[in-house]
Amino acid sequence: MSSTDSKDRRVVFLDRDGVLNVDRYLTYRLGQLELVDGAVEGLSLLQALGFEFIIVTNQSAIGRGLYLEEDMHCFNEELCARLEESGIRITDVFFCPHDPVFGLGDYKRDCACRKPNPGMFFEAADKHDLELSKCYHIGDKRVDVMAGFNAGCRTILVETGILDDEHKYPGVSPDIRVKDLPKAAQVIAGELALERMRDRDVFVPPFDSSICAKLLGDHRGRSTRPRVKSVRGAS
Repeated sequence: MSSTDSKDRRVVFLDRDGVLNVDRYLTYRLGQLELVDGAVEGLSLLQALGFEFIIVTNQSAIGRGLYLEEDMHCFNEELCARLEESGIRITDVFFCPHDPVFGLGDYKRDCACRKPNPGMFFEAADKHDLELSKCYHIGDKRVDVMAGFNAGCRTILVETGILDDEHKYPGVSPDIRVKDLPKAAQVIAGELALERMRDRDVFVPPFDSSICAKLLGDHRGRSTRPRVKSVRGAS
């Protein structure tokens, strides 16, 4: 892959349970597999914009002995196959099976890959030659937000999962919070359009970012990291 290709390549990292498939708390049986409403619609829009998809998922129940890695792989394969039937291609899947407290044997490990640590993102970036600052991470929990922050990605929280970890990450907010994947895709499309306008120097100065927020339905959340300054044209 050339340096130009790498620079232009865009990836959306996706949490699995609660973002792509309905979260059943302990989700590994094929009979539990149900796509989240709007998942295909949202991914189709993003794919049309040129984005690729990589799944990054904590699966600590493996480490706790509640199901096997083979069970998870079978579930992931069926999930990807169902998305493929709708024209959605998943580039890769990364998972963390470790649990630093309740893990059994080698699975009891304080690892770098368990979200909110960014190890899975770094591994994906090395494998696929990605610039993480140009990537998004979409998740349904605060731990996903923290992982995206730590990896240097732009973070989106969707409200289609089980948001049960707010008490663990007080004050942590995503860059963007929306109802579902279609809304996330619309916001990303808007941001991508603004970026391309900026790159082509077509803004009419002064550029008012509040107008864009209103056009996008004011989906932006608060961030615990410094914001990127609004782009302004020459005075």
